[in-house]
Amino acid sequence: MEREHKGKLGLDQLLIKPVQKIPRYELLIQRLLKHTDSTHPDFELLQAALKEVHELVVKINCTERESLEWEQQQTTLREVQALVEGLDGIVTNDRAFVRHDLVTIASNQGTRKERALFLFSDLLVITRIKRRSGTIRKPSTSSCPNSLVGLLEANKYKMIMRIPLDDVEVMKAKDENLRRMAREVDHLREDCATLTQLQELAATLHGAKQQLEDLIKDMLGQAQRQLAERNAAHSQLACLELTLNTQTGIENISVMFAKPDERANWEESLNEAKQKLALSADRRPCPEFAGPLPVRKTRAGLQFTCAAPTLTNGQGSRDVWVCNSDGYVGQVCVLSLTPEPPQVTSCNGVCNARILCVAGIPACTQSSSSSDESDSDDIPCADTGSLTLGGDVPSIDNVTTEEDVNQATMWLGTEDGCIHVYNCNDNIRTKKNKIKIQHNSSVHCIIYLDNKVFVSLANGDIAVYTRDHMGGWNTPVSTTVSVGTVATPVTKMLPVSGKIWCGCHNSVKILNTQVLDIEHSFAVSEDTSLTVSCMASSGGLGVWISLHISAVLRLFHSASYECLTDINIAPAVTKMLTTGCDVIIRQHKAALLRVTALLACNELLWIGTSAGVLLTVPIPHIKPSTQRMSQPPIVTGIPHGHTGHVRFLTCVETTTPSKPDPRPNSLKSSKNQQNNISRGKLLVISGGDGYEDFRGPQASAELQAGREDSTNHLLLWKV
Repeated sequence: MEREHKGKLGLDQLLIKPVQKIPRYELLIQRLLKHTDSTHPDFELLQAALKEVHELVVKINCTERESLEWEQQQTTLREVQALVEGLDGIVTNDRAFVRHDLVTIASNQGTRKERALFLFSDLLVITRIKRRSGTIRKPSTSSCPNSLVGLLEANKYKMIMRIPLDDVEVMKAKDENLRRMAREVDHLREDCATLTQLQELAATLHGAKQQLEDLIKDMLGQAQRQLAERNAAHSQLACLELTLNTQTGIENISVMFAKPDERANWEESLNEAKQKLALSADRRPCPEFAGPLPVRKTRAGLQFTCAAPTLTNGQGSRDVWVCNSDGYVGQVCVLSLTPEPPQVTSCNGVCNARILCVAGIPACTQSSSSSDESDSDDIPCADTGSLTLGGDVPSIDNVTTEEDVNQATMWLGTEDGCIHVYNCNDNIRTKKNKIKIQHNSSVHCIIYLDNKVFVSLANGDIAVYTRDHMGGWNTPVSTTVSVGTVATPVTKMLPVSGKIWCGCHNSVKILNTQVLDIEHSFAVSEDTSLTVSCMASSGGLGVWISLHISAVLRLFHSASYECLTDINIAPAVTKMLTTGCDVIIRQHKAALLRVTALLACNELLWIGTSAGVLLTVPIPHIKPSTQRMSQPPIVTGIPHGHTGHVRFLTCVETTTPSKPDPRPNSLKSSKNQQNNISRGKLLVISGGDGYEDFRGPQASAELQAGREDSTNHLLLWKV
């Protein structure tokens, strides 16, 4: 049709017409608003329409810009592929060219060979330079893709090695002299820049200035000479040591750049590309919101405090024990996962104090028994503590029954210093605690590690419980480790790589579980008014730590203890609150914002906040050599959250038991219903005050009742 009607618009021009209408809609609505009185019923509707159309225009502009950038990126990749012999299949939708550098690399014979590095968003390509004629032509700007056109005419390249960025690491310089020389060069550069500024300022003086100008000129010349001497004398500063994980094994190469500046810029580009690659590698589907679950309060003032899933030892389905308190009564609500959908089956008071922590402790097995006695291997383990009970336990519980053998337990720590121990399969409606352990200070945290139970107390001590010769817990006897003080108690504990990280005021102390001694400590913050509030481990080499009354989350390397990145959650929370909250409420929540819960689950960090907003962060891939990240991971807000504080985060696997169910036939009626839950799926659960849909008033209009602070809610996601 275009060929037959040459005076008409072509297909490309016609296809853009509907898109060009959108900005005109925005102008039309603006004119309508201008001529509509603010009291008219259409005024608010027009304002809403203008907002939505404007957002659509912005989105279209961004999409168009991204499309142009992508097309340019694809063109550059095709140029590089034609430029380098042997570099096939380099053009893909998600790959981008970063920079090109000419270097020398030491060969096995001790000589240095001229090479070219091509850095992509996910690859490092090392090539041999094939000269066309004369000397090698160098690009004017290494990171400018346009310079590739000139390179294509001047030089040819042949690929030697193609390595994924995940297999490339920068070796840290161990020579202190090298680091000292680098600092000297940095200081001289700063001095030269400062003296240049002084020279410019001196020239603006109106009075006698010649003497000052001469003095500054002499000082600047001296600093520049020293800088030139340092750069010439310390060629090591231009050398970069790389470790490559190739198919034939680990290979170390020494890359020499023309100048130290080029070396520093290239290293920065490499680290930034690796960081972006780690973030973009997170392509998992978003968590699926399973819905809110209201938990009616049986007493005024009851609030969630903590939660933990029960352990099954392959027998039956898992429940989640959710604890709440009003300061006078401690209550446990049992969330049953089967049959679907999950439901709260019971809420019963278990003590007359606030429950501060709960932990599932596995049953004893032959391999985990810690008695270390030669004759213990043939003795079955009973994980109830019933053989070594304290005096305040009823006598009926001093008898070991067949039910007690090999049972996992739930340990509840309270504000009045008690630990209540139940079997995981106990019905809290009808059964009292199996064991009651009394301490003289509040119980802040309970964790299980290395076949021991560690209990942190408000007086700064950690009590350590071990098993007896039968595999039960020797509760009357514990080992006390002094870690903190009454003023600086251990508020949080976290198992990391076989050690326990103890959050003690504004620092972390590393407890060796074998010798029960503190082997290292470091400050999380220099501000002594802040205390560690939450910790989460992400894959062994990364530990996330939040501080009380702080909106900043910090990631530490578990081996070097170096802070790898800081994340300020305030922008992401503010963005979520903008849609659904009143201005005054939003300002109040933003002013008091802090992290209240952390959970690392399935390569994703979940963050609960005092504003009720839940956030997720993709967990970056951390290696032993990982250093400070150039950019923090991206924080994403979740549309569903709480009206008030997020009180806890926990997760439980919803896998159907693989072993036969030993319960009587009358108790197996839910077995078929258990099969409805996908195998291997995780259920993430948050507990907090009320329920809020942050997608806007329209989305949550039907859930106004759930938004009340007076109703506690559990929110569930499938991941």
